[in-house]
Amino acid sequence: MSSITEKSSPIVDAAENDSERAQPKETIGEQVPSPEPVRQKWYEWFAPTDTPEERRLILKLDGLIIVFVFLAYWAKVLDSSATSTAYVSGMKEDLKLYGNQLNYLNTVYYVGFIVLQIPLTLLMTRCPVNYFLPAADLLWGVFTLAQYKVSNVTQLYALRFFVGALGGFFFPAVQWYLGSWYKRSELSRRGAIFFIASQIGSMSSGYIQAGAYDRLNGRFGIEGWRWLYIICFGCTVPIAFLGLCLLPSTPDKCNSRFLTSYEICLAQERMASEHRETRQPFTRSKIIAILKGWRLWVLVGFAFFFSQADGVSQNSGLSLWLKAEGYSVGNIDTITTVSPAVTIIASVVCAVFSDVYDAKASLIAITAGLNIFASIVLAIWNVPNGLKFFAFFLSGTADGIAAVVYAWANEICAHSAEERAIVIMDAPRYLIGYNWVIALDVCMLIMLAVLHHFWIREKRLGRA
Repeated sequence: MSSITEKSSPIVDAAENDSERAQPKETIGEQVPSPEPVRQKWYEWFAPTDTPEERRLILKLDGLIIVFVFLAYWAKVLDSSATSTAYVSGMKEDLKLYGNQLNYLNTVYYVGFIVLQIPLTLLMTRCPVNYFLPAADLLWGVFTLAQYKVSNVTQLYALRFFVGALGGFFFPAVQWYLGSWYKRSELSRRGAIFFIASQIGSMSSGYIQAGAYDRLNGRFGIEGWRWLYIICFGCTVPIAFLGLCLLPSTPDKCNSRFLTSYEICLAQERMASEHRETRQPFTRSKIIAILKGWRLWVLVGFAFFFSQADGVSQNSGLSLWLKAEGYSVGNIDTITTVSPAVTIIASVVCAVFSDVYDAKASLIAITAGLNIFASIVLAIWNVPNGLKFFAFFLSGTADGIAAVVYAWANEICAHSAEERAIVIMDAPRYLIGYNWVIALDVCMLIMLAVLHHFWIREKRLGRA
């Protein structure tokens, strides 16, 4: 007899619980709010209420999902930085790129990023995610490799468009995917591990690409800048095949070779206990309901200010200032890795506090305050160098709340897989001035108050 029949089936239990929840309450004319999860301590990986079977399932999911998305995001950052590195490593002269053509290459990349982000993200919700994500990764690698063969800038424009399109949906797609498997008390930590990959990628890309250029320039008659794209392809494709082998689909349509039938049923029960709805037909009435609801507009408005308010850490102000101060290239490369390191620490701290104390709003507000302080110091500029360094490094905390923001969006939109996909879509980043960052952070705090008001109201009415 199988393990499913030896133990009470999680699906049956979930159905019975749903049946009990569906019984009308005589004294209450509204839905019963879902209970808050029992949260683990900061040093614990599992909640006290997790059964041994749940703990084994969680560890399996971490090995199957988190390992892949971490490596894939690291490779994405490595690939994304290749063009800027190639430009200063000989591509400019070989392809006769002059004037604003590097800016045009970045613009074309973002056009593909923006135009196809929504269609590809929604298409992902209709397809088996365990094939869709690795297949997109594989295509990304192929288009990245093709850039090493270009002979003129027009070919590069076309390839950069498709690279941007295939990269644009990856971040929101993964956040949606994590929200399909993990509970609200588990999401922030996993999201932080995923996000940290981008910081490690930005810290390591310069060293990897510089080493590859120094050792491979001219090998087999191939210029060093072209080798950069070959190296990126070599990193990306094995990871894509790893995803094809490991990734399970979503719990509602899962046939993973690494998960037993009992574990799949257990995963479905876990999501049912979170009121995390499975994928439904994308009908006209559903689209209208999403557009009429507050979640889309409030969350997207908040996400816009959040995604733009990290301009201090995203722009090149620190490296430009260090260069103007006469620092060597080696010192600049070393010093500029401090900001990503700060982001990694902030991400871990925020994720742990979010999962343990459910302090999402407080963490976002504190981080915005730190970023405002850093921006004020840098806007004044005429301050001691020590304070200037502190402000640059402090701004690295801005991205530390990324996992918290997306975990909260997954929780708020738990009732609709399609709405989660639309709301979680990531916004492109722009290089902006310090005064503008201050304004954006203030607007983000205002939107945070609005978002918190609506979410508390939903929980009070039992709709959460």
